[in-house]
Amino acid sequence: MRSVNALFEPLKIGNVTIRNRVVMTAMGGTSPFEETRDGHVYKPEIRDYYMDRVRGGVALIIPGATNVWDIINDRWLYEAEDEFMGPIKDLMDEIHAGGAKFFLQLGQGFGRVQFCHPGLEDKIDKMLYSTADGIPNVWYPELKTRAMSLAEIDRLVEAFAKSALLCKKAGIDGVELHAVHEGYLFDQFAIESMNPRTDEYGGSLENRMRYVVRVIKRIKELCGEDYPVSVRYSAASKMKGWNDGAVPGEAYKEFGRSLEESPKVARILEEAGADMLDSDNGSYDSWWWAHPPVYMPLQCNLPEVAYVKKFVNIPVICAGRMEDPYTASAAIEAGEVDGVGVARQFLCDPEWINKVKEGRIADIRPCIACHNGCFAVGHVPDTSEPFFMSRCALNPRTFNEKRYDLQQAEKPKKVVVIGGGVGGMEAARIAALRGHEVDLYEKSGVLGGAFIAAAAPSFKEKDKMFLEWCEKQLRESGARIHMDTEVTKEMLEGMDCDELIIATGAEPRRLPIKGVENTVEATEYLRGFKPVGDKVAIIGGGLTGCEIAYDLALQGKKAEVIEVRDDILGVPGLCAANDDLLRALLKYYDVPLHCSANVKEIGEKGVLIETEGKEQLIEADSVIMSVGYIPHPLAGEDAPNVHVIGDASRVKNLKTVIRAAWDVAYEI
Repeated sequence: MRSVNALFEPLKIGNVTIRNRVVMTAMGGTSPFEETRDGHVYKPEIRDYYMDRVRGGVALIIPGATNVWDIINDRWLYEAEDEFMGPIKDLMDEIHAGGAKFFLQLGQGFGRVQFCHPGLEDKIDKMLYSTADGIPNVWYPELKTRAMSLAEIDRLVEAFAKSALLCKKAGIDGVELHAVHEGYLFDQFAIESMNPRTDEYGGSLENRMRYVVRVIKRIKELCGEDYPVSVRYSAASKMKGWNDGAVPGEAYKEFGRSLEESPKVARILEEAGADMLDSDNGSYDSWWWAHPPVYMPLQCNLPEVAYVKKFVNIPVICAGRMEDPYTASAAIEAGEVDGVGVARQFLCDPEWINKVKEGRIADIRPCIACHNGCFAVGHVPDTSEPFFMSRCALNPRTFNEKRYDLQQAEKPKKVVVIGGGVGGMEAARIAALRGHEVDLYEKSGVLGGAFIAAAAPSFKEKDKMFLEWCEKQLRESGARIHMDTEVTKEMLEGMDCDELIIATGAEPRRLPIKGVENTVEATEYLRGFKPVGDKVAIIGGGLTGCEIAYDLALQGKKAEVIEVRDDILGVPGLCAANDDLLRALLKYYDVPLHCSANVKEIGEKGVLIETEGKEQLIEADSVIMSVGYIPHPLAGEDAPNVHVIGDASRVKNLKTVIRAAWDVAYEI
């Protein structure tokens, strides 16, 4: 019988003991500070976010990095004594009263990983400091770094130590260094290919590690040997070169830190005084290892982290899709790791630990690794809505705890929901939980709508789990569900209800192309309604089309993508980690991409396309049409009690569908 018992053993980190083996690891946007012209200012809205997770059973919170130096405004974290000894100290008292601990992650800027926001051009030289002149920036390779001076290094070493001392005075249980990890600044010093320096900070491994070693030792000098210092650590960089990452299973020559060198690095950190390694893999050149999208395997970093653990005596935790409690517990019990780092799963369900402990695994809302809410930093910005980090596509309550505090409706109403997709299910569930009398009508025999097809590929096991979660929660909410019941416009007129929610989704777009009747719709393929041959042409290089191509490649079929635009994907708000990995996987599986291609005709032998005035026949046994969707509302919003939500109103993504469902359910 599978057990989760090992997850609930205490763990000692330096002189601090945490109540279980689960660490909520750092995510951008979760620091208790924001940097303003006045320095590092406490964010009061962070309190509800933290305390939800403390009540949910988190043992140790490590928030996203707080820089010891505000680069733009030239202010130092250790100067923010009023913030630390006021609201931060009060917050620590509350977290400790709830049984959890807190380590503040300290950073120093990003070096070549620095994202150069528009409007900051005059500060680029100040921002792009690294090991040496001429290192290419990750986001804009044409921009090059400048070398840090010895004086700058000395100032930052002292700033780390002074900031850590202020943390200790404020009751913060320890600090984590950000990091010898993911190609950030300490990592740029540690990795030989990124560090051509010839002074005491370059050359040998000991020299390349000198900067971070000095920081650890100086913190210990000021704060005491017993004050815990964790180090965020990448076991292997998974880099083939600048902006060129390896995909799972790929044979490659390591350009960054190799797994062979990693034990030496880990031992140097331990000897310097590090009390824990918070570990995974990757760099920003291969950042899908540290920010694993849906296309990455579960527990993707465990083999490398478990290998490094063999060489040190301090606790090692592993992060990276480690939220399966049985696998996590087994890894701890086997001695492969001492604990697990879980991040986005806590955005999705703050009660994850309590539900595991209580045996309510099926009640955990699973993270689907979409990054749509938590890390929508993409190549194509989504300008249609405000940008935030560390929100959740599936759980609008994250960082909106007060807005979505579930309260009973003052006046219960009769609510009818038309459509049993994700949007309809969530609207019905929340409305029922608020005390409304809810009837949901679904024309088919299954719940899930278009997301059934989206969840179909083999690599989307968490999407399938999310659908199961939605249906289970809906059935337990008290809403009445009417399956195999198609509601017509005529039937709507006789509906006896106070509020009508239309969640009828969208329908596939059809293109006026000769031979289009011979194609298979994307949803028909994904749901298994229509089989395809061994050579498949996919018309449409958006997210669905590219995922289908990857799915076909995994099956050993030959797929080719045809896209009318000059590039594939280009989805607003699609996380660059998801985008970059999907591109890398299509390249790895040798999937041809035909961009700027107009489809002339679909025939028995395949698809005739025209590119730059030249015609070409893409041979195929089957042709899949994946050119998007158009809203399919059953009725319009022509009355105050009619609400059209999700794809029936505007086709976008799961985040907008669920948020629209919640907004309606909380307002009625």
